[in-house]
Amino acid sequence: MQAQAQTDSLHRSKDSYAIEYGRNVSFGLKESTTSTAFTTKEMLSHRKGINPRDGFYGLIPGFQVMQNQGTSWQTSAGLNVRGRSTLNSNTPLLLIDGFERDPGQLSVDEIESITVLKDAPSTALYGMRGANGVVLVKTKRGAMGKPVINFSYEFNMAKPFRTPKLVDGYTYAKALNEARINDGLTPRYNDDELSAFQNGSVPGMYPNVDWWGEALRDYSNGHNATFSVSGGSSFVKYFTQLNYLNDNGILKPVNDNDGYSTQFKFSNLNVRSNLDVRLGHNTDVQLNLFGAFSEHNRPGANIGDLFGALYNVPSGAFPIRNEKNIWAGTKDIGTNPIAMISGMGYARAQQRNLYADMNIVHRLDALLPGLSVGAHVGLDNMASYWDGNTRNYGYEQTEYNWTDKTFSYTNLRNEAALNFSHSVGSSRNHFYIGAFAQLNRSWGDHAFKSTVQYSMDKLTAKGQNTSYAFIDAVGQVHYSYKQRYIADLSLSGSASSILAPGHRWGIFPSVGAAWVVSEENFMKDTAIDLLKLRASYGVAGAADFNNDLYIDMYGNGGSFFFGKTPKSDGGLKLTQVGMTDLTYEKSHKWNVGFDLRAFRHLAVTLDLFYDHRTDILVAANGKVSSIFGSPISKVNAGIVDNKGIETDIHWTDNDHDFKYSIGGTFSFTRNKIVEQNEEYRPYDYLYRTNGRIGQLFGYVVEGIYQNQDEIDNRGIKQTLSEVRPGDLKYKDLNGDKVIDAYDQTAIGYSNFPDIYYSADLNLEYKGFGLFALFQGIANRSMLMNTPSVYFPLFNNRTVSNEYYNNRWTADNPMGKYPRLTSTGSSNNYATNSLWVQDASFFKLRTLELYYQFNARQLKPLRYVHGAKVYVRGYDLFSIDRLKVMDPENIGTGHPSMTRYAIGFNLTF
Repeated sequence: MQAQAQTDSLHRSKDSYAIEYGRNVSFGLKESTTSTAFTTKEMLSHRKGINPRDGFYGLIPGFQVMQNQGTSWQTSAGLNVRGRSTLNSNTPLLLIDGFERDPGQLSVDEIESITVLKDAPSTALYGMRGANGVVLVKTKRGAMGKPVINFSYEFNMAKPFRTPKLVDGYTYAKALNEARINDGLTPRYNDDELSAFQNGSVPGMYPNVDWWGEALRDYSNGHNATFSVSGGSSFVKYFTQLNYLNDNGILKPVNDNDGYSTQFKFSNLNVRSNLDVRLGHNTDVQLNLFGAFSEHNRPGANIGDLFGALYNVPSGAFPIRNEKNIWAGTKDIGTNPIAMISGMGYARAQQRNLYADMNIVHRLDALLPGLSVGAHVGLDNMASYWDGNTRNYGYEQTEYNWTDKTFSYTNLRNEAALNFSHSVGSSRNHFYIGAFAQLNRSWGDHAFKSTVQYSMDKLTAKGQNTSYAFIDAVGQVHYSYKQRYIADLSLSGSASSILAPGHRWGIFPSVGAAWVVSEENFMKDTAIDLLKLRASYGVAGAADFNNDLYIDMYGNGGSFFFGKTPKSDGGLKLTQVGMTDLTYEKSHKWNVGFDLRAFRHLAVTLDLFYDHRTDILVAANGKVSSIFGSPISKVNAGIVDNKGIETDIHWTDNDHDFKYSIGGTFSFTRNKIVEQNEEYRPYDYLYRTNGRIGQLFGYVVEGIYQNQDEIDNRGIKQTLSEVRPGDLKYKDLNGDKVIDAYDQTAIGYSNFPDIYYSADLNLEYKGFGLFALFQGIANRSMLMNTPSVYFPLFNNRTVSNEYYNNRWTADNPMGKYPRLTSTGSSNNYATNSLWVQDASFFKLRTLELYYQFNARQLKPLRYVHGAKVYVRGYDLFSIDRLKVMDPENIGTGHPSMTRYAIGFNLTF
């Protein structure tokens, strides 16, 4: 929770609380017993991306946001609340204005606030969907007053954050020769050919192609424009917004064809209308409408295949085109990256998301003071449509005659005609309905709020076996005495169609208590504005798994001979034994914490938590013998413990012309797999149980063999593959003088960080301002198995500068990496402690310089009431140990991007 959000919460009225699905989930800071945290539109506005999820980094303690791989329309940051607590999905429940929707569909400009629910009293209210935490996104609404018009525009440019540094053609040829000699083979290139690579005398046969430079522009560019109108009266309030954004892609050779582009283009149009209507004195109605319409374009080649070719095709393999202007290639390498961009046509997708919902609240004070009832209904429709003109490009292999200095060509594939295709990608409908009653009373020193609510939502996916329905019944009581002693009690019942009939319902109780110490007489006249101690316990559930696990499944059972004249007939066999007694995961949550506000500037929140997750779905192999004959779907046997600490510390000050805020968040989480039905293993160190989720296992590297004598005299046989000088030497963990699968153990940390932290700084002096947000992680390990970068040459790959310059050779016995090989090595490229590396980082996520015009400066502009201009940078640098790759984006996909932006905001 950022400082401004914390300060604002101190000034809420004592009756301030939010209603989401009829649940009281977010009372004012002083009145709450729960562990919740939020951030506001002011903090979100500093980072405008294509996907709002990419702006959540480091804003809320215990809310881990991790960058994912993909193009501008694919990338969507992964979200976790308090780390990992299950062996299955850890994704939190995402709600927009109380309805289950993905905030990635929104624009940043329409978000009012984001609240993260983390402990039992807040998450147990969501039954079978609350165990992984809940993220509430609230959109903006109108306020009473004259119409307020806002217009904002941002122009941005983006470049790859890091791209691999691969060797040139000459170095590649030398490396391949060296690798073949290491493998006991003859060199691939002779001295004349090496010279041709080096001096570029025969580029048609011995080229030096910078595939990344030929494929990607220096920068992509895009636009983000938002227009909104809000206002209202005592009877009607409104907020409407139109947002358009696009990204024009990073590819370079995209206009080689008439009539279409093969660029990574993306465009999106968002439309929103939020309406609040008062019907009489006792009835309020909210009507929300939202539409998102997007289109993205790409080359006919699959994105993964294209970037895989950029990583792997050697710069010396062949030119882009041969002397006849035909695409080049070889019998061994048929993937020409530039041909994949320009010569395979295009593919295009259109997506449509329509959301509509209505909430109605009627106050029944005439019947019973403080009593109100309400209902909500919502309908979402999502659909996608694909079309494209695709083909295979033709290419030829080139040979060079050194005697007469001539080229000859072999046609390996003819160019095909464009083939138009189209299809409906997916279509889904999501329906919600519910009703609630609420009683809000106070008398003397007592305050009492209670809610009962019933809701149902159902998702139907056309042509997919992913439909489901949930029913929730919730009861909640909130009590406060003298605003000093506070208690929350809740009980929810939840049912899911994912479970078998007879096992679909679950009960989820919770209790929370708080003591506002600062309200005690002995705390009067101190520098402490607020000191509140909190504690809670409860149970939440999770049922995020396939909806066919309780069904017997049948498949092809081979064939048999039948009849007087025997003939082969197909049969069926049982491929899955459905488990009709499967149940939901149960998350037992404990939380203690405190909230401190002091000196009118300091805000501190700290929480300690423990999550004991039981009935986790795991494979049945460890308990059911293979003699049974048919696979069992899953069983509820897994247990995971997750515990940690999180804190938020901020200091704010506002001294007329000079304003500032500085602070940060920190969270540490550590999980342990207590039980997962693991099969028998002969040594304790082989077990994954009692380790962490995502823990990597492999061999422990003790060094590199320097010569054959060392291999022969060591007395330990490495069975993974033939071992030569320059190969990795492994530790014999069980002492049997053999290196095999029984010598693997836990190495490094988990692939999910234990530590997640951030720091932010906001300075403003007479309108000039600076905002900076840093975010980092620690205690995270990743497997560095990226082809060419770390696993080079074999399978017709190239090699990175990092590997080539740090490889083992007889002249460089202290090399970090094993010898080069053209045939691969199961020994060297097995998962081991060399390839499992520290993936911690510290990144500058956002840097903004801005100027905010004051009222005096805007006075000559009669209708302009606010103006701001700014320049920003997103993901500007990273301090980490990898250097050659982005620690958040390890693999051969689309690189992550650094963005620069210039923009302005105007208010009329």
